[in-house]
Amino acid sequence: MRKLLSLIAGLVLCLGLTTSVFAEGASLVASEQLDAVETALYGTHQSSSMMERMESLEDDIYGAPEASRNILDRIQSTYDYICGTNGGNGSFMQKLNAVDSRFNAQITSGPAKTRIEDMENIIFGQVQGGSLNQRLDRLVETAYNGGQVPVESVVLPKDSLVKIEFTSPLSSRDARPGDPVKFRVADNLYVNDVLVLSKGATGVAEVAKVVQPRSFGRDARIDVKFSHVFSVDGNKVPVYIGKLAKQEAKTAAGAAGATIGGMIVLGPIGAIGGAFVTGQSIVIPEGSTTYVQVVEDQTISGIVYQEASATGAAK
Repeated sequence: MRKLLSLIAGLVLCLGLTTSVFAEGASLVASEQLDAVETALYGTHQSSSMMERMESLEDDIYGAPEASRNILDRIQSTYDYICGTNGGNGSFMQKLNAVDSRFNAQITSGPAKTRIEDMENIIFGQVQGGSLNQRLDRLVETAYNGGQVPVESVVLPKDSLVKIEFTSPLSSRDARPGDPVKFRVADNLYVNDVLVLSKGATGVAEVAKVVQPRSFGRDARIDVKFSHVFSVDGNKVPVYIGKLAKQEAKTAAGAAGATIGGMIVLGPIGAIGGAFVTGQSIVIPEGSTTYVQVVEDQTISGIVYQEASATGAAK
């Protein structure tokens, strides 16, 4: 009997610890989702309580808090709407990217709220009132026939080439392994008439290795590891420097190109000496371009091209 009671007590304790671990994990995920939503909208995240942050977000996005549901469900649904895909009409960020691409011919940088304000100033002459949802819908109605972003699911094939542009200089003197490398997509990429990668879309990469100048006149070396670029629906598209990317960059660069850590890099227009300065260090100037290629087939909810309407929106 004592053994049975001891076993039962042990099971109760294990179940209690397991429940505690699951609760802690759920809280961590919810916190990260809140951070992601706030960063997407405002460029930074808040430090107040989870409830206060959620109510503020709902008021800004929808016009009022949704207090009828539990906090974790509210965080999940808002995260899915802002950062994920939402059926045929697209997510908040996908709609914003679609309007941005149509009016500006690229995805502009900055948090979502600032981008909305900038487009409102251009189109309407002033910042508009209402929730972010209402304001974005107003922009969509101005940009697209019927007030809906035309989306279509397509497959971006493996080994598709993506032209990218470095948005800050990278020097072997200062770079360290693990440092982020800032770059963006340099040209729109379509699958048939469906936009899958927009000019201006950002990507993620890091410095993998830095070799300083060595004896016998050997120059420094910077190796960059590319991770992914963001598609118009917010999905991550894994990319890397493969044979096709190197060949395309070599063809485009010609004599002006340079090899840096296995990449063929073409210097920006007006740069003297191609993509790097030889000697004590290697520098990839801001504006330098190269190519990466898609790791595997990627299904993307892309934006179907429409002819420009009377609003003056264009491809």
